Amino acid sequence: MDVIVMILQFLAGMSLVVFVHELGHYLAARAFGIRVKKFYLFFDVFGLRLYHKHKNGTELGIGWLPVGGYIQMAGILSKGDDDTDAQIPDNERFDTKPVWQRVLVMLGGIMMNLVFALLVFSILSYVYGRNQLLGVGEAFTITPGKLGHQAGLRQGDKVLAINMDSTLFEDELFNTRLLKGNTVLSVIRKKGKEQVHLHISVAPGIMQQIADKGIGQFFSIQAKYQLDSIFTNLDLRKIKNFKLAKIVAVGKDSVHSYEEFIIRLKKNEQRQLLLTVIHEGKTSIIPAHRDRDGHISFSMNDRINTTRREQVSAIASISDGTGRVWNTIAANSQGFKQIVNGNIKLKDGLSGPLKIAALFGNSFEALRFWNILAVLSIAIAVFNLLPLGILDGGAVLLLFYEQITKRPIEPNIKAIFQLGGLIILIILMAFVLYNDIYTLLIN
Repeated sequence: MDVIVMILQFLAGMSLVVFVHELGHYLAARAFGIRVKKFYLFFDVFGLRLYHKHKNGTELGIGWLPVGGYIQMAGILSKGDDDTDAQIPDNERFDTKPVWQRVLVMLGGIMMNLVFALLVFSILSYVYGRNQLLGVGEAFTITPGKLGHQAGLRQGDKVLAINMDSTLFEDELFNTRLLKGNTVLSVIRKKGKEQVHLHISVAPGIMQQIADKGIGQFFSIQAKYQLDSIFTNLDLRKIKNFKLAKIVAVGKDSVHSYEEFIIRLKKNEQRQLLLTVIHEGKTSIIPAHRDRDGHISFSMNDRINTTRREQVSAIASISDGTGRVWNTIAANSQGFKQIVNGNIKLKDGLSGPLKIAALFGNSFEALRFWNILAVLSIAIAVFNLLPLGILDGGAVLLLFYEQITKRPIEPNIKAIFQLGGLIILIILMAFVLYNDIYTLLIN
């Protein structure tokens, strides 16, 4: 069932993003009087479709092959390639329009994807606010995750600032000020009785992984905590009003946070443990018994969160949404640059359908779902700008060539250019799919 939920979210999300892209082309074409013959979500290969109807000269439909969508404009093919366009007046054909109008039609899908992302980011910012990362610039000790260890962080470090900024929001992990170059962490590390100030440089590749996998893979705060009650321990139950107690040691090992408490419990295999507890100002050493499964059950309160929500006004949400769109565009562009420069391996920098589907998770969460859709919408916009034959960027490149030379491009040259782009895309799609499957198998 979990896999089905993930697949349904992926299909619904990608369908919406593709529909938005094609709607941009459609609206731009209609604005310039170009007849749109077909507007399809998914592909109607072999003429098979799940649904179709005709409205205002356009066949609207849903194909059976769920891999994108398309619109078909009159005159998009060269004259003579499509006999059905011969009956359509010249003023309703794509190929008779001025170059600048055709460029705007081809860029319509990209622009609509960006508008969609701006709308989603702005609404999310207004409804959910922004999450400020705690632990940066605060007197909290952090526990580094896998990526944190790779970056050079150590247990017990305190992160004072990232690139000299002590205020960081969760969504800013996509910010190019972190992704475009070496990110510098200002850290306090305890060495003996002294505290040493360090500046740790984090490579762009690690920051990209943090943006993809979440801040928890980088570091978490060693949260202060108190116990509300302990359920399975008869000795502790004998203590009247055992509330808001604090465990400061397990056996001979001191603990300063919830994370350390759990680590000590996992490392200690004894059924009976000695807990050093501070309760109402008094320190006691109390035997604690594990249950038959080896657990000690308790409830907890006063634990420090890793984020703090900040409410955003309606006007500020638009500004925030615009900033997130721009930062995501820049991050995608920088990602392509880092792949070309060799700073990030191709297999790490590209995600195929299986990896993207995994991002949605096994359960539906509205905030996560719409965030992913906004990011995917921008990624599709940036990807379509690439100057490959069958992408929007390739079509715009040919139109610019036509404008500069003042003559239409030769049909055979156009065909070769488009075929080359198609071959590159097929190879790229095969690679990312293989990489997705390989990654899932080894993990």
